[in-house]
Amino acid sequence: MDNLTHAALGICCGLAARRANAPVAPAALAALLAAEAPDLDILIRSANDPLVAFRWHRHFSHSFVFLPIIVLLSALLAAWFFKGKHETSTKALLIPAAAGGLSHILCDACTSFGTMLLWPFSNERIAWDCVAVVDLAVTLPLVVLAWRAWKSHRHVLAWLGVGWFAFYATLGRIQHNRAEAALLQWVGNQSVTRFTAKPTISNLILWRGIWLENGVWHIAALRISPFSATQVLEGESRVAWTPETPGTPLAGTHAGSILTDFSEFTGGWNSVESSTSQSLTVGDIRFAMLADRAKSLWAVRLPDNDQNPELVRAELEPGDWSHFAELLSGSASGYKTLP
Repeated sequence: MDNLTHAALGICCGLAARRANAPVAPAALAALLAAEAPDLDILIRSANDPLVAFRWHRHFSHSFVFLPIIVLLSALLAAWFFKGKHETSTKALLIPAAAGGLSHILCDACTSFGTMLLWPFSNERIAWDCVAVVDLAVTLPLVVLAWRAWKSHRHVLAWLGVGWFAFYATLGRIQHNRAEAALLQWVGNQSVTRFTAKPTISNLILWRGIWLENGVWHIAALRISPFSATQVLEGESRVAWTPETPGTPLAGTHAGSILTDFSEFTGGWNSVESSTSQSLTVGDIRFAMLADRAKSLWAVRLPDNDQNPELVRAELEPGDWSHFAELLSGSASGYKTLP
């Protein structure tokens, strides 16, 4: 999730975990540092490989195995910063730091991007698909509770922050299961080989449904409201990429290795964004700007020459926000109600 959410949740977890009568500021700082440290992996970049940032983000730095290193360094830094100001020690700050660090990696696993919690024993990107990467409905209450818990030194406010996130993530998981059930009801007995539902920005009502049928990815907006019947709006589609797709670079070449890495990152949710005699663009069909659109949020362009492959990111277009509002409110043209 975004770093503001990580900071607020980390502080709440750290203050909830601190010993009674222990200084608040050192515990909050240790938790904050541990809650932000895993995202230092964004500094790993390469000019020759556009996928380095994708490959290493939420990788080893977000694993249970690496967590003790983050916890120890965060506790050391916090103890050093408050040396002579508060009666605290590195040992006393280990638990708040552990709570903050653990909050980050579990929070990220709640999103759809995928987090390597079990590295190096498994390279699986665990994604529980219950909270969007950016969700103000969960972030704003957390910020308020974290700030008040720090200023007032009240354990109960910190626990309320932890409880709010746990409640919201649980509700998100329930909504995710409802979205997948609605998607299966919509596609019926067709030859569907893969399917999923992904949350959309800042809400738990509008979901992005994706399914693979006869080599084609299909997209649908799913409106899962607790107060009305489920609505489905079938949207765009894309041909699925396979190794036999024309323009696919040879295995072992630089472009071929980039595509292999990209496919590993996407888990095989690859679509053909465009294909010409000069280049092939393969996208990650799981993510898009809008719930009913097939254009991938990110894709890799593979030129049919000696040029380096490049990462292509989608951009907002005029009317996207208004269409999102229509999808979320249920007023978009084309919605059908499930029985």
